[in-house]
Amino acid sequence: MLRGNMHNFRAVDGAELAYEERGAGLPAVLFVHGWQADRSVWRETIEELGPEVRTIAVDLRGTGESRDAAGPFALERFAADLRELVESLHVGPVILVGHSMGGTVALRFALDARELTRGLVLISPVPASGGGYSAKGEAYLRSTTDNADAARAWLARTFAGKPDDAMLERVCAAAARADREASLESFESWAHADFAEATRRIAVPALVIAPEHDAPEMCERKVAALLPNARSAVLPGCGHYAILERPREIAQLIREFRER
Repeated sequence: MLRGNMHNFRAVDGAELAYEERGAGLPAVLFVHGWQADRSVWRETIEELGPEVRTIAVDLRGTGESRDAAGPFALERFAADLRELVESLHVGPVILVGHSMGGTVALRFALDARELTRGLVLISPVPASGGGYSAKGEAYLRSTTDNADAARAWLARTFAGKPDDAMLERVCAAAARADREASLESFESWAHADFAEATRRIAVPALVIAPEHDAPEMCERKVAALLPNARSAVLPGCGHYAILERPREIAQLIREFRER
């Protein structure tokens, strides 16, 4: 687990969301994980940032150590949960750092809670226009929610090279902890997202980090190009799970973005 202070936050509907906090200073950085993941994927990045940066890493409802969460398990609900959390901690406006689906959640947050958004760092984000998968691709991803072997094979391919066993076990364990109903419902929400045009109204600074081996041209064309104040960075030698392959480089990019 992350080496910070673990807390539980009770959302307005009674869901208990686990989050971890460490460091000090403003603006705070709020980390949002991707599909079938949890806050543990940010461990190394947060450690690289050090105690001089206040960080908050949360388990979205239906994942990790979050409990008693009913649906809807959708981008809008995830963003609303984050809004409640930020308001309860009195830390806004925050910089949101989102990976994969977490990037889409961050975009939704920036639209729904503009006054609480200081900036966005989006790493391998799913576009707000959806995942663009074929019917076969969607069926395969859905199959990973109740098939450990399929999940392991899929997650192994999210790294640029062969991941070490410990790293792969971590992401597989996070996927196994995710509630299947929540995973399936949230998949429909992000895979078929349809608010790309609205993201043109997001005026805060944004950094889109595109791993070299994870369709960086799509990140540029479908995400960064729509955000009026975005810049892009291509991270060489890594895949979709760049946050585990290159935590030091990502932490440095976040630090530079925050200092601006």
